[in-house]
Amino acid sequence: MQLVFSKDQIKQAIQKIADQVSEYLEQVQEDVHFVTVLREGIHFSIDLAQKLEKYSLIFDYIFLENVNPNNRELAIEKDIFLPVKDKTVLLCSVLIRTGYEISFIENYLRIRGCKQIKTVSLICKKGAYKKPDFYYFLTEPSDYLVGYGLDYNEKYRNLQEIYKIK
Repeated sequence: MQLVFSKDQIKQAIQKIADQVSEYLEQVQEDVHFVTVLREGIHFSIDLAQKLEKYSLIFDYIFLENVNPNNRELAIEKDIFLPVKDKTVLLCSVLIRTGYEISFIENYLRIRGCKQIKTVSLICKKGAYKKPDFYYFLTEPSDYLVGYGLDYNEKYRNLQEIYKIK
Protein backbone atom coordinates (compact mmCIF):
# COMPACT_ATOMS: atom_id res chain seq x y z
CA MET A 1 0.00 0.00 0.00
CA GLN A 2 1.10 3.55 -0.70
CA LEU A 3 0.21 6.47 1.55
CA VAL A 4 -1.99 8.98 -0.26
CA PHE A 5 -3.37 11.23 2.52
CA SER A 6 -1.79 11.50 5.96
CA LYS A 7 -3.67 12.16 9.22
CA ASP A 8 -2.56 15.79 9.08
CA GLN A 9 -3.70 16.22 5.48
CA ILE A 10 -7.09 14.69 6.33
CA LYS A 11 -7.42 16.95 9.38
CA GLN A 12 -6.60 20.07 7.32
CA ALA A 13 -9.01 19.01 4.58
CA ILE A 14 -11.84 18.50 7.06
CA GLN A 15 -11.26 21.96 8.50
CA LYS A 16 -11.42 23.51 5.01
CA ILE A 17 -14.60 21.59 4.20
CA ALA A 18 -16.10 22.55 7.57
CA ASP A 19 -15.38 26.21 6.84
CA GLN A 20 -17.22 25.96 3.50
CA VAL A 21 -20.13 24.04 5.00
CA SER A 22 -20.33 26.60 7.83
CA GLU A 23 -20.80 29.39 5.29
CA TYR A 24 -23.70 27.44 3.82
CA LEU A 25 -25.22 26.60 7.22
CA GLU A 26 -25.13 30.28 8.22
CA GLN A 27 -27.70 30.88 5.48
CA VAL A 28 -29.97 28.00 6.54
CA GLN A 29 -32.44 29.16 9.16
CA GLU A 30 -33.42 25.71 10.46
CA ASP A 31 -32.08 22.45 11.81
CA VAL A 32 -30.23 20.41 9.20
CA HIS A 33 -30.49 16.64 8.78
CA PHE A 34 -26.94 15.31 8.61
CA VAL A 35 -27.25 11.99 6.76
CA THR A 36 -24.18 9.75 6.62
CA VAL A 37 -23.72 7.13 3.93
CA LEU A 38 -22.68 3.99 5.80
CA ARG A 39 -20.35 2.16 6.35
CA GLU A 40 -17.43 3.99 4.88
CA GLY A 41 -18.63 7.49 5.72
CA ILE A 42 -18.76 7.18 9.49
CA HIS A 43 -15.18 8.32 10.28
CA PHE A 44 -15.44 11.38 8.05
CA SER A 45 -18.94 12.34 9.20
CA ILE A 46 -17.98 12.23 12.88
CA ASP A 47 -14.86 14.34 12.35
CA LEU A 48 -16.75 16.83 10.19
CA ALA A 49 -19.73 17.07 12.55
CA GLN A 50 -17.41 17.88 15.45
CA LYS A 51 -16.12 20.87 13.46
CA LEU A 52 -19.76 21.97 12.97
CA GLU A 53 -20.66 21.80 16.65
CA LYS A 54 -22.23 25.26 16.76
CA TYR A 55 -25.01 24.17 14.39
CA SER A 56 -28.05 22.13 15.24
CA LEU A 57 -27.56 18.90 13.28
CA ILE A 58 -29.99 15.99 13.32
CA PHE A 59 -28.10 12.78 12.63
CA ASP A 60 -29.36 9.96 10.47
CA TYR A 61 -27.81 7.22 8.34
CA ILE A 62 -28.41 5.40 5.08
CA PHE A 63 -26.74 2.29 3.70
CA LEU A 64 -26.87 1.14 0.09
CA GLU A 65 -26.44 -2.34 -1.25
CA ASN A 66 -25.05 -2.89 -4.72
CA VAL A 67 -27.51 -5.53 -5.95
CA ASN A 68 -26.09 -5.87 -9.44
CA PRO A 69 -22.81 -4.05 -10.19
CA ASN A 70 -23.10 -4.76 -13.92
CA ASN A 71 -26.12 -2.53 -14.37
CA ARG A 72 -25.67 -0.27 -11.32
CA GLU A 73 -28.72 -1.64 -9.56
CA LEU A 74 -28.83 -0.29 -6.01
CA ALA A 75 -31.12 -0.99 -3.09
CA ILE A 76 -31.43 0.69 0.28
CA GLU A 77 -30.19 -1.75 2.90
CA LYS A 78 -30.72 0.62 5.84
CA ASP A 79 -33.10 3.52 5.38
CA ILE A 80 -33.05 6.85 7.16
CA PHE A 81 -35.11 6.79 10.32
CA LEU A 82 -36.34 10.38 10.62
CA PRO A 83 -38.72 12.16 8.22
CA VAL A 84 -37.09 14.63 5.84
CA LYS A 85 -40.20 16.11 4.24
CA ASP A 86 -39.68 19.86 3.87
CA LYS A 87 -36.24 19.57 5.51
CA THR A 88 -32.71 20.52 4.48
CA VAL A 89 -30.29 17.60 4.26
CA LEU A 90 -26.51 17.54 4.30
CA LEU A 91 -25.56 14.20 2.73
CA CYS A 92 -22.13 13.02 3.87
CA SER A 93 -19.97 10.41 2.11
CA VAL A 94 -16.21 10.01 2.43
CA LEU A 95 -15.69 9.18 -1.27
CA ILE A 96 -17.58 9.91 -4.49
CA ARG A 97 -16.50 7.32 -7.03
CA THR A 98 -18.81 7.86 -10.00
CA GLY A 99 -21.56 10.01 -8.56
CA TYR A 100 -24.13 7.34 -9.30
CA GLU A 101 -24.68 6.29 -5.68
CA ILE A 102 -24.99 9.84 -4.38
CA SER A 103 -27.43 10.71 -7.18
CA PHE A 104 -29.48 7.64 -6.26
CA ILE A 105 -29.71 8.81 -2.64
CA GLU A 106 -30.50 12.41 -3.64
CA ASN A 107 -33.34 11.24 -5.88
CA TYR A 108 -34.65 9.03 -3.09
CA LEU A 109 -34.57 11.93 -0.60
CA ARG A 110 -36.42 14.15 -3.09
CA ILE A 111 -39.11 11.48 -3.39
CA ARG A 112 -39.36 11.59 0.40
CA GLY A 113 -40.06 15.34 0.12
CA CYS A 114 -36.70 16.80 1.06
CA LYS A 115 -36.62 20.57 0.52
CA GLN A 116 -32.90 21.00 -0.16
CA ILE A 117 -29.91 18.65 -0.40
CA LYS A 118 -26.21 19.48 -0.29
CA THR A 119 -23.57 16.79 -0.60
CA VAL A 120 -20.24 16.75 1.17
CA SER A 121 -17.32 14.39 0.67
CA LEU A 122 -13.67 14.25 1.59
CA ILE A 123 -12.65 12.77 -1.77
CA CYS A 124 -14.06 12.88 -5.28
CA LYS A 125 -12.69 10.84 -8.15
CA LYS A 126 -11.90 12.65 -11.40
CA GLY A 127 -14.55 12.06 -14.01
CA ALA A 128 -17.40 11.53 -11.54
CA TYR A 129 -20.48 12.72 -13.39
CA LYS A 130 -21.99 14.04 -10.13
CA LYS A 131 -19.57 15.92 -7.94
CA PRO A 132 -20.40 16.81 -4.33
CA ASP A 133 -21.19 20.39 -3.40
CA PHE A 134 -18.30 20.37 -0.93
CA TYR A 135 -15.13 18.27 -1.19
CA TYR A 136 -11.38 18.64 -0.90
CA PHE A 137 -9.31 15.88 -2.50
CA LEU A 138 -9.51 14.79 -6.13
CA THR A 139 -8.07 11.39 -7.12
CA GLU A 140 -7.72 9.29 -10.23
CA PRO A 141 -10.62 6.98 -11.13
CA SER A 142 -8.28 3.98 -11.05
CA ASP A 143 -7.07 4.61 -7.48
CA TYR A 144 -8.35 1.98 -5.05
CA LEU A 145 -8.29 3.70 -1.67
CA VAL A 146 -8.43 2.15 1.80
CA GLY A 147 -8.33 3.48 5.33
CA TYR A 148 -10.31 6.13 7.18
CA GLY A 149 -13.50 4.12 6.64
CA LEU A 150 -12.67 2.88 3.14
CA ASP A 151 -12.21 -0.85 2.84
CA TYR A 152 -10.94 -3.74 0.79
CA ASN A 153 -13.07 -6.81 1.55
CA GLU A 154 -14.18 -5.13 4.80
CA LYS A 155 -10.56 -4.71 5.95
CA TYR A 156 -8.51 -1.55 6.58
CA ARG A 157 -11.46 0.70 7.59
CA ASN A 158 -9.76 1.37 10.92
CA LEU A 159 -6.60 2.91 9.44
CA GLN A 160 -6.24 6.59 10.33
CA GLU A 161 -4.66 7.50 7.01
CA ILE A 162 -5.70 6.81 3.43
CA TYR A 163 -3.68 4.49 1.25
CA LYS A 164 -3.78 3.38 -2.35
CA ILE A 165 -3.59 -0.33 -3.01
CA LYS A 166 -0.98 -1.00 -5.68
